[in-house]
Amino acid sequence: MTMTQPETNPGYRQLSPRDWHAYESSLKGLLRVREPQALGRHATEAAGTLHQIQTLVLHRSWRWPLQYLPLMLCRGPARSGANFLRWRNQQNTRSGTVTWQALIQDPQWPQEMRDALLAIECDRVMFNMQMSVTTFILRQIRECRVKMTDARQVMASVSSCNNNTGGKEPWPSEV
Repeated sequence: MTMTQPETNPGYRQLSPRDWHAYESSLKGLLRVREPQALGRHATEAAGTLHQIQTLVLHRSWRWPLQYLPLMLCRGPARSGANFLRWRNQQNTRSGTVTWQALIQDPQWPQEMRDALLAIECDRVMFNMQMSVTTFILRQIRECRVKMTDARQVMASVSSCNNNTGGKEPWPSEV
């Protein structure tokens, strides 16, 4: 197997702290927000930034080495609605994790290619963890909104009952 990294293309460049900066900035103060709508906006912005990071990883990985391998990195939808990064085998639509492991362990492939595959995997794992956390936060925000609405409706129904009793409390004031 002869495979060399093209000189015109520096190959896969792993995500740097600078690449993550926009996402980190969108998370700053996220848990300081006490209003579900505002919290939802902040978390949605963070998810949008993660989608940009996902696109960056996909584009960088396809430059080199994936264009030469029987392996691809793609978006994989989850039941939560989020898209995670998944390895896929090009010969079929099954998981490419086994193929990725075989390529990493095969000393016939150039070390630069195996290093690039490891860097892609590290970025994939980090991205998927971040997407999972963000998706969880968004789900919790939705549940919080529902619970707060329910609590307000209960209070409103109690207030309307108080108004129907002629201003008197519906329970005895003395116990």
